[in-house]
Amino acid sequence: MKIVQRSFLFLLILFTPLLTYSQSTGEAVYIKVDYMKASPENISTYLEVEQQLWKPIHQKRYEQGIILGWNFYSVFVGEPDAPYNYIAVNYFDDFEKIDYYRLNDLVREVYPDKDLAEFYDQTRASREVVRTEIWQINGIIQPEDQHLPMGSYITKNFFDARGGTGEHEEMELDFWGGIHEVRVDQNILNSWAMYTLYYPAGDARHYTYSTVDYYDTLGDLTIGAGIDLARIAHPEMSDDELNDFFSRTAASRSLFKTEIWKLEDRVGAN
Repeated sequence: MKIVQRSFLFLLILFTPLLTYSQSTGEAVYIKVDYMKASPENISTYLEVEQQLWKPIHQKRYEQGIILGWNFYSVFVGEPDAPYNYIAVNYFDDFEKIDYYRLNDLVREVYPDKDLAEFYDQTRASREVVRTEIWQINGIIQPEDQHLPMGSYITKNFFDARGGTGEHEEMELDFWGGIHEVRVDQNILNSWAMYTLYYPAGDARHYTYSTVDYYDTLGDLTIGAGIDLARIAHPEMSDDELNDFFSRTAASRSLFKTEIWKLEDRVGAN
């Protein structure tokens, strides 16, 4: 089991297995999330663009250390009339590289005979980029041999901590982190992570942070994370104390929405 937690500056160790949460002076990890909308008649074309045209470029970006990984998801269960149906997630350890660092050079390297303008026109014609967000990792719970959280399905929980008690991070990382560790140990979860929304900022945001449950199989989503697992994670606590933590968690934030995303493709370490 590898458990990592941010320090005050959201700093993260990715490659040292730890048995408990620890403060870290490692590198920050950022996540660029692009929400895409492909029309029904364009879906097959769009998937070809992402998985055949762009994936070799993401592989080059990974091999050259520009990204730590790339995950491509479809929305398996989302809100009614959702404005997006696909999501591309890029992991970075250098904020400077988020804005398509050396992209033109990489396109020429992978496709030396392609015209750059035609390449980008083909991409733009296949889908609409609805919005882009940048997140920062707060903490990850995952097997020791993994470098990043992964799973065939994820539940993406969008939370708003504004107006809460201010202890949402303590609840998520310290209390719930122990429960998620048990879930990983019992092969209910592959991984779990907490992310803070870095950009966009301001009052227009609908949420401020997110937790993500990464599952290897869809059926694992039906296994709850209630008091039975809490007793295993926190054997020193009475049921009354555990229920108090459940109540404090609810008071620390509000849930904006939860979606299920299905992993369609990825680039990165196995």
